[in-house]
Parts: sequence; C-alpha cells; structure tokens
Amino acid sequence: MVVLAVCAALVVAGRAVFVEPTPVISGTVISQGGLPVAGATVSNGDDEAVTAGDGTFELDADEDNEWVTATHPDFETRVRAARRGEPVLIRLTPDPGSTVTMHFTGDVMFGRRFYDPNEDGDPSDALLTTDAGLAEHFELLRPIEPLLSAADLTIVNLETPLIDDPTFPLDEPRPDRLHPTKEFAFASEPAAAAALRAAGVDVVDLGNNHLYDAMEAGVTSTISALDAEGLAHYGAGLTEEEAWAPAVAKVGDTTIAFLGCTTVTGEEHAVSYVAGPGKGGAARCDEQQIRTRVAAAAAANDTVVFSIHGGFEYQREPSANVQQLSHAAREAGARVVVNHHPHVTGGFDWTNGALTAWTMGNFVFDQSVWPTFGSYLLAVGVRDDEVVRAYAEPLMIERYLPRGLTGARAVHVAREAAGRAPGPFLIEDGAMEVDLAGAALPNNQTVSLAGGDEPGTIMRIHDGTSISAIDPNSTGAAQHGRDLLAFGTFENEAVDPDRRNGSFWELSGDDRRTSARAAYRGASGVELSRDSRRANDAALTPLHRVLVSPGTELSITGMVSTVGDATVIVQLSWYQDTRGSSVVQTLETLVDHPDAEWRSFRLDVTVPESVVAVGLFIRLLPPEQGLARARLDDLAIIEWAPADAAPSALYDHVRIAGSVDAVLSHSWLAGAEPWARLRPPEAMPEGSVTAHVVTVPIAENPGDEAPADDG
Repeated sequence: MVVLAVCAALVVAGRAVFVEPTPVISGTVISQGGLPVAGATVSNGDDEAVTAGDGTFELDADEDNEWVTATHPDFETRVRAARRGEPVLIRLTPDPGSTVTMHFTGDVMFGRRFYDPNEDGDPSDALLTTDAGLAEHFELLRPIEPLLSAADLTIVNLETPLIDDPTFPLDEPRPDRLHPTKEFAFASEPAAAAALRAAGVDVVDLGNNHLYDAMEAGVTSTISALDAEGLAHYGAGLTEEEAWAPAVAKVGDTTIAFLGCTTVTGEEHAVSYVAGPGKGGAARCDEQQIRTRVAAAAAANDTVVFSIHGGFEYQREPSANVQQLSHAAREAGARVVVNHHPHVTGGFDWTNGALTAWTMGNFVFDQSVWPTFGSYLLAVGVRDDEVVRAYAEPLMIERYLPRGLTGARAVHVAREAAGRAPGPFLIEDGAMEVDLAGAALPNNQTVSLAGGDEPGTIMRIHDGTSISAIDPNSTGAAQHGRDLLAFGTFENEAVDPDRRNGSFWELSGDDRRTSARAAYRGASGVELSRDSRRANDAALTPLHRVLVSPGTELSITGMVSTVGDATVIVQLSWYQDTRGSSVVQTLETLVDHPDAEWRSFRLDVTVPESVVAVGLFIRLLPPEQGLARARLDDLAIIEWAPADAAPSALYDHVRIAGSVDAVLSHSWLAGAEPWARLRPPEAMPEGSVTAHVVTVPIAENPGDEAPADDG
C-alpha cells in the first residue's frame, strides 16, 4: 500500500500551513508494466533499502531533496529526485540483456561568465579559476553526476571549443585566437573533457555554431582533448568528411551510430562555422546529406541517433526547416532525433516508432535569460532498433548549473515536456513519460467552474491535472495560462548542496530574506523589512528579467500581508532589449494601511509595443515612523494564451468568466494511480486590482536593472 501523506499541509483560516515532514524518503518501485518490483536495491548515498513485496521502500534522509537510485538485475537502473514526505514513483525498464539506455542533455560549456558571473572584472565570485583543472570542473558536475552516470550511454551537446587559454578581460579587444566577427564567441578549458568523462558522459555532439569559436586551432584542440579522455564525438571535424562521420558506440552486442549537423552556419561571415574545402568545423545541414549519411549508418549499425542544431533562440516551437530535416532523418532510418540551439526546452514528437526532441535547452551554460532555467534530461531505451522506453526527468539551471527538481517545480517543467505538442506524453510524478504502447488509462472528470463577471476569476491547476476540454455550450469563457516565473513560492524543491530557498530572487542584505513566518502556504515565503531611518525602498525582484511578447496579456498575482505602517507597491519595468534600462513602468499600490492580513493581489496588463522583457519589483516603502514588514508568497506572472488556444497539459492556470463546464484529465499508466489524483482548480482568494501601463521617467525609478543575456 502506498501512503501519500507522510507530511501534510494543515488548512488554517483558509490557507495551508506547512508541517515539518518526517526525515525519510519513501516510495514505490514498479516495472514498466506497473507491477511491484520486489528485491530492488534503493539508495540515496547515505542509506540503502531493499524493496518489499509490494515494491515499497523507505530511506533515512538528511536533506529535503535527494537523488534516489534504484537497481535490480532484471531492470535498467533509474535515478530520480525525491523529496522527504512525498513518496516517489520509480518505474523501471526491463532488460532481457539487449536493452541500451541513453541519457541526453542540453547545451554544455564552461567558459565566459564561469570566470566572472556578473562581468565586473572581479573574479572573487567565479565558479572556475583561471587554468582550472579536472577537480574544479568536476565539482560543478558532482551534484548531477548520479543522473548522468545512470545510463549505458550519456550524450551532451558540447557547445564550446576546448583550448588552453579560454578567458580574456572583457574590457579588452577580443583576442586573435577567437572568431574575429562572430557576435558571441567563447571557449572552455580542455579539462572540461576529463570532468565530463568522470561525471558519466560517453558521447559528445560537436555539430553546433560555437565549436568553431576558436577557429581551426580550436577544432583541433577540442578533438584532441576528447580523444584523450575516450569521449566519442560527432558533428564536426577537420574536414567535411570527418564532420559527417558517425560516432559509433557499442554496448554489449548493440552498436549505436550518432550523427549531427548545424543549420546555423555563419556563412554570412568571411569565416564560416562549418567544415568545407580546406577547413574544418561543424557539419552543415543538408537534406540530401542527411538522408544519405543516416541511411548508410542505419545499414551498418543497429540504431541511429541524429542531432540537428537549428531553430530560433528562445523559441520553443521547431522551425519549418528543423521539422523538415528531422523528418528526413527519421525517414532515412534515425530512430531518435535530439535537437539543440534555442537554449530553451520544447516538446516532443512520437511518429512511426521514432522519437524527436525538438529542443533540449541548456544543461551547463552561462545564460541568465529566464526561460532558459527550465531543463530536462531525456532518457531513451532501445532494444533491437526499437524505442522501448522514453521519459524526461525535470531539471533547473541555477547559476549556470543543473539541479534535480521535486514538487511543483518538477511538475512545471514536466508540463513543458508533455504539453507543447499533442501525443502520448503524460505527467507522472513530476516527470514526463512517453506512453509508447498507448496503454494509458483515461482519468477524466467534468466539473463546473464559476468565475463571475469579466475579467473573471483566476484558478490554479495543481499537480499533473490538466483541462483537456471546455464544453462549447458553456455560457461563460475560459482562457488558458502558464506561469512564467515558476519560482514564486520560495520553496526548496531542488537537489542542491547549497540548500537555499528563494532561488532566482535577489535576496542579498538583511532587509529581504526567506522565512517560515512569511509563508502563506508551504514552508517559506519572503519578508521585506524597512524602518523609518532608511531613505530607500526594500525591494523584492527576480535576479533576471522575464521574456515576453508585445500584445500578450499577463496577470501578476500573489499573496501579501504586512506588519506595521506599511505601504507596498508593485512595479513592472518593461524593456526593449535583454540589456539596458526600461522604457516604461506599471505601478500599483498593493497595501497602504497598517497590519494588513493576508490578501491576494492581481494586476492584469498587456505587454506594451516593442517590449521583449519585463522585470517585477515589489517595493516596501520606508514608514513615517517605526518598523514595517511585508510578507510575500505565491507570486506568479501568468501569460495568457490566445482565446482560441486548445487546452493542453502545458497550462497551469485558467481564467474563468461566467460559468463553464470543463473536463479535468490526468491519464495514468498502470501502477501510477495514486500519483494521478484529479484536483479541481483552486480559485485565487478575493482581492484583486487591475493596473494599466503608466509611463514614469527612468531616473525616478533606480534599481530596475534586471539583467538578462545573450546566446
């Protein structure tokens, strides 16, 4: 029997109050078909257990979130992020002796801001020192090593050359060793190859638009560094023929060929990024080349994996060109197609026995554009040239490094993987599971949702539940939305050695900190404090601005309470670029009286013309006398889909005006029923305010620099 309430949230005065979980991680290990797996060994590194006849286990746990590894001689190993008090489901892939498991990640580099994160010339906050070796590079990968090393083959997209002198002062001209005209050029140390190998990586994709950042010498040194560590590589070479040559890995009696190419060629420059007559570089994507090369690899090997580097940066949907080239690779015999370049995760396609990941996002990368923080690891099992298992484990990129996720954050990433495209993609205990056999059991319920007059009531959709249909005969209207922030609850839901709440928020100083007493629900919220002797506001803001599209409707929501004579305002700073000052602000007062109890706030806004990003600032003004405090929780920036958008697992909010009948869904595979309970959408508490864009001179609003970044 599975117990799903080891910890609980008591409801007091209409809000959830956190109860400290028991210091154990528990769960159930099941087979791919959903039967309990007895006798599996489960470990979190400090404790070990053997599953009982019903597949259950329990481990002592020191941390809130830990990696849990399940092994059994008849199954492939699986590693999952698990949380104390929230039983984890571990579904294992059977291995009759010929199954090969592969783990795919997003983009990897160890250069540029790894040596100076805030680009101020002071390396004291660096993640790597100059001339960093294996030990420093591996330390960055150590927290994710259990996941990387748990497959027969782990594959990364190495989007950097490896050279002996990768850094240079940012206030000096670009050195001759780097590409002379490319907008963004960077490099990493050769020691990165050894660190990747030590962390469990086996195969490296080089078919991208950064491999040639250090020119011909960089291609040579990169290949030498990878060869020295026994890392297979594909997608680039010193000649065009080398660039198209497959990397072949053998696991048991199975051979798997890897090929790749880039559509981002740099041919607008005098020096391109791709291999050609007399020069090396990445393989240049060409449909006929893809068909010819994949067909040859399929004839000589058991399975072919192909990678396309293409699409548009920060765009989750595949371009028409990437779709066409992926189709060509599948038709020629590629069983798995794994694509890169946009730096954000996208959806999947499962067609005629071939799996395509449209964009894998980042894995180890120094970007600070908000949409790049969500990521995942794609696990694929193949047997006799057939995909027999596929799922995605959710990750987040914090300070350029990947962390495993649990709880609501895991579900948020899983929604991205499951809901971007139609297909057999399910949310299962915070992961995305591909229902390859079409065996999912339907789990639907029709509910009536009442939202009152326009602009309607915002409701949160919990866990893996989604709205799959709206009755067209409903008298009201429903609009689907997705939280762009994802980190507005300030909970610790990451497998992170630093154990920090409030990830991705600016919390330096003693006037803004996470606190249990500031939690509206869960274990943590943020408390701002300010006394009358201070002249400036205390402000809560995300570390980085959030990308938006002009004309899009947004709702900024949250919970706020105050102590003392507090005035709290919310400011939205709108930006025309990912760097520089804002061009216009939206300002609204949330609280302007003493000792306010918890109340919700809601600002409905439309993104102004020519704006590409928004910064959120919640400000506590200095009181006239004494000390004032503001407590904040459950913050969200909800982006509303067009009114005619189809329902999808992607969406975690719905806005209801009038009354509608909606179908709630959470289909499940055998064995996962306790993790697939339907939960009705939860309406926000009353107390909203509608804001309109107000232009304010920039000089009157210092501190609106929410930095973002490039590719």
